[in-house]
Amino acid sequence: MAAEAASAASRADPAEAANAPAHAPRLRRFALATLWLALLFNIALAWVNAHAIAINGSVVTAVQGLVMALALAAGLLRRRGGWRRWTVLLIAACLAWLLLSVVRQSLELKFLGDAVLIPAFALLGTCLGRRELVRWLLAAQLLISLIAAWELAVPKSFAATFNVTAYYVNTRGIEAETFWSGEGEGLFLNVERPSGRNLFASSGLNRATSVFLEPVSLGNWTIVVLIVLVTLWGRIGWATRATLVLSDLFLVVACDGRFALVCAFGILLGVPFGRWGPRLWPLVYLPVLVATLFALRAAELLPRGGDTFAGRLRKGVDYLGRLEVADVFGGQSSANIYANADAGWAYLIQSQSLFGFLAFWLLVVLMARERTAELRAFVNATAIYVALCMPISYSFLSIKTVAPIFALYGCLIAVARRSIGPSGLMGLPIRTGAPRGQPPRVGPALAAFGGG
Repeated sequence: MAAEAASAASRADPAEAANAPAHAPRLRRFALATLWLALLFNIALAWVNAHAIAINGSVVTAVQGLVMALALAAGLLRRRGGWRRWTVLLIAACLAWLLLSVVRQSLELKFLGDAVLIPAFALLGTCLGRRELVRWLLAAQLLISLIAAWELAVPKSFAATFNVTAYYVNTRGIEAETFWSGEGEGLFLNVERPSGRNLFASSGLNRATSVFLEPVSLGNWTIVVLIVLVTLWGRIGWATRATLVLSDLFLVVACDGRFALVCAFGILLGVPFGRWGPRLWPLVYLPVLVATLFALRAAELLPRGGDTFAGRLRKGVDYLGRLEVADVFGGQSSANIYANADAGWAYLIQSQSLFGFLAFWLLVVLMARERTAELRAFVNATAIYVALCMPISYSFLSIKTVAPIFALYGCLIAVARRSIGPSGLMGLPIRTGAPRGQPPRVGPALAAFGGG
């Protein structure tokens, strides 16, 4: 079935193959290899740490920096539709980081990496077509499912192979005593909830982590797969659909994904409306969520503490409510910023300033000027995912999930740009030599919306 799924991964798209330069196939292979590296470098380093030499945090930072450099190189060498807007964003992010570093009087490479991740992988995505991305996603999903099944079936074998505990102690500075030391000793610290599993509680299984080494990222990965499905459903063959849907359900259960279930429900409800609603509708998701959570807190409907989803939301609201002027303008020290890392929006505001936080949200929603049905579905699904993740975690900035999501974003914009024609600095249509007095030529995708 997997072979059939791979062969039917996507319908042919002649526009994506037209006028491709001779070096394009090499760059596509290079881009796909970079995506694999972004997905697998942590588990590879964990194996090295367990069986060869000790790995420290500097090595992880260096490898992640290398992956981002490779992504940037691929996109800047290819320079396909939309690459200018991502390059402008990249330059602006670096300048903003330098300014905030002067304010803090310290250089924090982690914050630069957070800012550069998105344009880097969006540029990489401009090298790829939708077919290549779906095939890559299918292969990655099968590999992740296989490793998750191994981890659940024989946790001691998985722990002995990768020794996740030692990897996170060496690279993240987490105390070994905080890790679970039950039957699956050597796994991540929260593979067992204090109150047990929510899904199939009587099974006695730990929470799977697969190639991500920790369950939160595995849950987020299932949302990445869902975003691709709701965006490209009409372009994916039935066998690939069935494989991705069934394996995604398995992974949600495997990681006991509380957030994954809530977010999937929100996406499946929100995307059909957003596809036909106003183009700017996704902008309201985050402010409405913030207002709703503060209202629930004021009414004492969000409980304090406890390992529950509502408790995590309450903690995120409390973090946001405690921000001070220095936090809002990015003047806090890095130690204070990491103390609020459990709340994604507090972390993002403190590390990138309120202006960076707003720029990030506007980027997610407004970077796609092209009004295609695929981009509408993608923007709505991604905005729901980011908005729901912000109160409880900053994992939406993890390279493991940013890489495929924004590679797809860059790909979809590049495809839309080619159907419209040449573009200016920020992706706006430009004249293509039409005689004076006549309107510039635009592609059919733009003409369908009145040239807007």
